Amino acid sequence: MMEQQVQRYVFGAAGAGFALIWTTLGLRPAILAVVGALVATNYRRLIGIARGRRRRPARSRQRPALRVRSLGEESDALPMVPDEPSLIIDASGF
Repeated sequence: MMEQQVQRYVFGAAGAGFALIWTTLGLRPAILAVVGALVATNYRRLIGIARGRRRRPARSRQRPALRVRSLGEESDALPMVPDEPSLIIDASGF
């Protein structure tokens, strides 16, 4: 919800900036400003795309198998009574 509201403000500010540049400098600088802003905000993705086209895809390595141990093998026994007195639930107080 909050993200949509921020996104609307950003689009509104971008639209107002486009209209301001268009009215003061003309259509060509306004379009160039929009393209520049898009490149500036997405430059990491564009660099990743450009690098991805140059390289061959790496061979996929298999993940090592996960080893699981049973609860009986656990060395540290957890206490059954909480350390904090406020965590003790008492039904008599209700």
